[in-house]
Parts: sequence; C-alpha cells; structure tokens
Amino acid sequence: MKYLLLLLALAIALSTASHATTLEIVREHSRVSFDVDYMMMTKVEGQFKGYHGFFEINDKENQLSNIRVEVTSDTVDTNDTKRDFHVKGHEFLYAAVYPDIIFKAAGPVTISDAKKFEVKGDVTLRGITKPLVLTGVYKGKGKDPWGKDSYFLEMTGEVNRKDFGIVWNKQVDTGGYLLGDMVRLTIIVQAQKIGDKTPFSTHMIPSTKGIVERHDLKTGKIKKLTTPTDPKDQSAPKK
Repeated sequence: MKYLLLLLALAIALSTASHATTLEIVREHSRVSFDVDYMMMTKVEGQFKGYHGFFEINDKENQLSNIRVEVTSDTVDTNDTKRDFHVKGHEFLYAAVYPDIIFKAAGPVTISDAKKFEVKGDVTLRGITKPLVLTGVYKGKGKDPWGKDSYFLEMTGEVNRKDFGIVWNKQVDTGGYLLGDMVRLTIIVQAQKIGDKTPFSTHMIPSTKGIVERHDLKTGKIKKLTTPTDPKDQSAPKK
C-alpha cells in the first residue's frame, strides 16, 4: 500500500512538473527599484540596472515555483553619480566585497482567483541572509507581435536596512534622521520562456506599413514597395 501511494505521489508530481514553463525575466521591460524616506519629508528613489532572474509557472495549477533573482550591486542608480558612489561603498551596499544581492523563494507559490500571491523567501545582502516576503499581482499572459508569450507580474516588499549592517545616518537639526530605516521594494516583471525571448532589436522596427515593407525589401522578403518612400528604396538589392 505504501509503495502504491509513493507511485501515485510521484505520478502527480511528474504531471504537475510537465505543465510548468521555465521563464527568464526580460530586463528591457522589467524593473527592480526601491525607495527610502529622506528627512521624513520626501523619498530617495533608485533602481538596479543589472539583474537576472528565473522562475517556473504552471498555468494549469496557477502556481509559481523555483523563483530566484540575482541583482548586481554596483549597478545601482539613484539619479545622482556622487550619491551612487556613496551607496556602492562600504557604508551601504559594499559592492566591491559583496557584488550580488540574491533573493530565493522558499517554495511553490499559488496564485489566487483574484490573481494575487505571496512569495516567502530569503534575501542575501552584504553576506547577511534574512527572510523577505513579497506581495504580488499576476497581471496575466499575452502574446507579443512576434508570436512569443509573455508573463507579467508586479511585486512589492520591505526590508530594514539595519538588519544587513547598513546603519549610516545623520541627525537632522529639527529632529529625526536623514534616512529612514525601511527600504521599500518594487519589482515589475515581464518574463518569457527561457532561451526563447523576443530579441530586443526586434522592437526597434516600428509596425508602420512603410517601414516594415522597407525592412522586408532589404531582407529579400518582397521585390517591390507598395507604399510611397525614398525612390532609392524602390527596387530590391542586386545579388
């Protein structure tokens, strides 16, 4: 009986896995950003330009799994080069010693009927690992103009920078401190099947009839243009 139950559990696991698609984050249309309170009056905002991430999605079971995102510390951008230099240094990210910030989910995540989900995992920053919970919304799946499926998600979370040894601050004359302790995270994701994402150069060709025809003419797909354009483009290149 135990053997039969084991085989049944294995069959279910294999069936579930067969419906999972492994995806990679499309960096050109995604964003890993943060903000922190400044002087208790406004916010400092920033983002990371360098990162990559992978996860699996099972459309049949409405489930996400094997979520892992790696961020390159020294690609931080707060729209001020002097501030960026400080943030990359030992008082903040210490990018020279700890080049990567890594988030890994603890296990599978179920997407609710309302398209919401919660990801529990661990984030490693400056060599220190702490739990992190991300609240997410699954925006849906769509096919782009080049026939490739894309998946869209948004996630938010919050960490206390002091938990990772980032304690730098300055006292303000009017009371309080220059920087808040809590760092709010926002992650916006477009993902496509790993190894089969739409080449970003494709997006540089606008879908207007004239430009598409000139592109098709130059690549030999058509022999003549039907739209008015530069006379030099009216014939196919000689072979």
